[in-house]
Amino acid sequence: MRHDCRTARISRGLTLIELLATLAISALLASLGWPLLSRQRAAAEVSAATSHTLAALQSARQLALATGHPVTVCPSPDGRRCGFGVGHWMLFENLPGGRDAIREADEPMLQRWHLPAGVIASGSRGYATYQPVARSAATLTFRFCHRGVPQAGRSVIVSQTGRPRVTRPNPGDCAR
Repeated sequence: MRHDCRTARISRGLTLIELLATLAISALLASLGWPLLSRQRAAAEVSAATSHTLAALQSARQLALATGHPVTVCPSPDGRRCGFGVGHWMLFENLPGGRDAIREADEPMLQRWHLPAGVIASGSRGYATYQPVARSAATLTFRFCHRGVPQAGRSVIVSQTGRPRVTRPNPGDCAR
């Protein structure tokens, strides 16, 4: 049996046309998927900020009952005062004679964290303080929005009993 060299051609790669078609399809899929990827990333960043704050609120509630001192969770521009406008947050213990929204020099810092870069926080009040007795929290809302994707927002609502829960804010709340 003889093989003819002319008919038994072996393919050793892609032709230029096949390569260009593959690149065109890849570029098309990437351009269609980029907005979805951006929305997913924004939603993940907002979810991470929400989860971290929710965990801090739950810790503050438990620590207040365990230590017998009030414990505060809040955003802070300088690690001392509570206030919105920055991505830095803190959890600290209030010692007797201290104020809820200000961390005195002798009050222990229990935790610090930063929000992801695109996430903005706002709320009904700039801090949450848990007292060392049951049913001693004030109702408040912390709202987390993403600069680029407003529909990715979430809110943490603290009830009067001190229990935090996560909800989605109204569609217009993050568009401001």
